[in-house]
Amino acid sequence: MSGGGYRAVLASSVGERDGMSLELTLPDGEVVAEVFEEGETGERTVTLFRRALPLETLLWFLAKVDEEL
Repeated sequence: MSGGGYRAVLASSVGERDGMSLELTLPDGEVVAEVFEEGETGERTVTLFRRALPLETLLWFLAKVDEEL
């Protein structure tokens, strides 16, 4: 999955945080944003690891979150 050179990567986490996430990555694999969904509650949180990202990219990424999580 990609949008404007970015990719959306599905990941799971077990341990300190238990749930699934969709990560927005650059072509080199650097994670620039993440939406994490708690396994028990289904609560979703958004974390941005870059100060600025193109709005079109964030909108594309959030649409992918709705499809994938």
